[in-house]
Amino acid sequence: MQTIYKIILIALSCILFSHCGNKHNNTTDSGLQDSLITKINSPELKTISKKISENVNDPNLYNERAKIYLTLGMPDEAAKDAERAIKLDSLNPNYYLTKADAFFSANKTKQSKETLELIEKKFPDNTEALLKLGELFFIVRQYQIAIDYCNKALKIDENLSKAYFIKGSIYRESGDTAKAISSLITATEQDNRYDQAFFDIGVLYAARKNPVSLDYYDNALKINPLNYDAIYAKAKFYQDINQIEEAINQYNYLLSKDKTYYAALYNLGAIQLEIKNDPKKSIDYFSDAIRLKADYLEAYFARGYAYSKVGDKESAKADYKMCLQLQENYEPAIVALNKFN
Repeated sequence: MQTIYKIILIALSCILFSHCGNKHNNTTDSGLQDSLITKINSPELKTISKKISENVNDPNLYNERAKIYLTLGMPDEAAKDAERAIKLDSLNPNYYLTKADAFFSANKTKQSKETLELIEKKFPDNTEALLKLGELFFIVRQYQIAIDYCNKALKIDENLSKAYFIKGSIYRESGDTAKAISSLITATEQDNRYDQAFFDIGVLYAARKNPVSLDYYDNALKINPLNYDAIYAKAKFYQDINQIEEAINQYNYLLSKDKTYYAALYNLGAIQLEIKNDPKKSIDYFSDAIRLKADYLEAYFARGYAYSKVGDKESAKADYKMCLQLQENYEPAIVALNKFN
């Protein structure tokens, strides 16, 4: 019996650091068609297309339209326009960069890499291409090659904040926290408006339960008040150091800014369930989180446990079964269901 409760408690204590970017959008085919029509009829696209029709040999106009296509989520069209710009002027590295971005946006990473390597060959002092190559190799976890590209860019310009940021991200993912913090701090010294760097330093210090993390989160928020992940991170830090009321205040403040931040709702539910010993109230929070994220495995399990605490066995079993639909062989749900047998 102790083993059963241990598995359940472990599942409940795994409150993941979620981000507001994971929203579900159940777009229908009709909705996709409407979206495409909206994109094609965007005022920016119509304006630039009119300019191109009046001056078909201006490569800058094609490059400008390619960037608009990228903002509209139309990478294939962007790549075609970037190629048109290159044909008109093959000596402008910006057109190649746009083409590389279009390939990357279309998840054609091989073509993106090849385009960036072409830039490196044709324009060896182009630091933007070197840093984009560094990012690509970072994504595929070829860390040393990524660092080499960053260092190559820094030899050209030692003040490149992005180079230090990428290196910091690599060291962070590699587990070298000291080097990660050092590189990210250097990034902020080169660019004191680099909110993501401040945020990431805060995350690293928070992992050590060091209150200085709050200062870095606040710096990120001063630069970008809409960085809701930073507000969430502050709340999570207070929760982790058991300053529960401050955590609740921060989560509620976050939800006043973004009602769809389901991780905040989940954590408020966890606080009510585990700390406030109010499973009934926690059910409301978990239900709100599930309404926003229909496949929220942890919220279903936590709500199932809360239902069991208030004696609603049927609802508890239903939530545990939903966990198994979302993730087959999810052990905490299996163990919890076996308790009813």
